Amino acid sequence: TNLMSKISGNTFAFNLHGITGLTALILMAFHALFAIIVLIKKDDNAQQDFHKFSIFVWAVWLIPFIIGIFIGMS
Repeated sequence: TNLMSKISGNTFAFNLHGITGLTALILMAFHALFAIIVLIKKDDNAQQDFHKFSIFVWAVWLIPFIIGIFIGMS
């Protein structure tokens, strides 16, 4: 994220790409904490919930990724 900001010469913008990107980064941070908790607990149900949450976080991350592709092509 920081490297792309330097390459483009822009900073954070309150547009769809910026807001969804920030949301994805926050979700990924929460995802990392959730992963640590699941590893410590070693609970099967928590692992299944983590897997479902991982798919959700990945899907949310795809939104700013794809928007960034279209912004880069324009």
